[in-house]
Amino acid sequence: MDAPRDYLQLTNSDERTAKGVPALFRDVVSFLRTRLFELYMVLVSALIGIVILVYLRWHKRPKEVRWFLRLWTVSFVYGAQIITGTRFRLEGLENIPDRPVIFVGNHQSYWESIAMTVFVPHINVVTKRAAMDIPVFGWGLRHAPMIPVDRDEPGQNLRRMMRQGKKSIRDGRSILIYPEGGRVPPGSFRPFTRGLAPLYGHCECDVVPFVTNAGVHWPTGFKIKKPGVVTVRFLPVIPADRDPNVVSDDLEKLLNFEKQKLLNKTS
Repeated sequence: MDAPRDYLQLTNSDERTAKGVPALFRDVVSFLRTRLFELYMVLVSALIGIVILVYLRWHKRPKEVRWFLRLWTVSFVYGAQIITGTRFRLEGLENIPDRPVIFVGNHQSYWESIAMTVFVPHINVVTKRAAMDIPVFGWGLRHAPMIPVDRDEPGQNLRRMMRQGKKSIRDGRSILIYPEGGRVPPGSFRPFTRGLAPLYGHCECDVVPFVTNAGVHWPTGFKIKKPGVVTVRFLPVIPADRDPNVVSDDLEKLLNFEKQKLLNKTS
C-alpha cells in the first residue's frame, strides 16, 4: 500500500536504472522524511510540554489534561501523515456505539497506541506504568488519568484495572486494552494475558474488537518510516452479557484471524 509512485516510474528499457536509482532515491527520501518528523515531534513536544508543566503547576483537572494530551497525539498522527506519508484508513466505524465500551485490539507499534486517543476522545488506556515516565506524553497519561500496569505487581494490576475500569465506564469513558500484553510483530501471535476476562465481566459493558496493520508501516524505534496506509478495522460489537472466559477465548481467535487477513490484504 505505497503512496502513488508516478514520479518514480521509469521505462523498462533501462533495467539497471529501474532497479537502482529509484529504489535508492525512495530510501533516501524516506530517511530524510523520518528524521524531519523526529525533529518536528521534538519541537512539538517541547512546546506542549512547557504548556502542560505550567498548567499542572496550577491545575490538574483530568478532562483538561486529556485535551492537552490529545493535542499532542493529533500533532503526531497528522504530522506523520504529512511528513512521512503514513496515512490511515478507518473501517467499520458503524460498529462503534454511542456509549462507553471496552476496545480490544492487537498491538503492533506505538502508532496505534497514540492514534486511538485521537480516534476515541477521552479514552482510558490500560498502559505500562513505565510509559507514564515518558516526557510530555507520559505526563498526560499519568494525569488523564489512564490505568497503569506494572509487571512486578500482577495481583495489584488486576484489582486496579477492575476498580478503575468500572469507574471509567460509569463516568462515560471507554477503555482501551491490548490483551497480547505487548507489541507483537506482523505475522506473529501471542496468547492473551488473563486480565481481559475479569475486566469484561466486572465492567459489564460491550466490547468493540479492532485490528490494525500499523506494524507494517510504522516499525519500532528510529527505523525509517516509508509512505503507506495504516488500516484500523473495527469489528462488530460483542454484547456485555456473555461468559467472560468464553469471550476472551473467542476474541483471541477473532483478532488472530482478522489481523492475519488484514496482513494478507496488505501484502
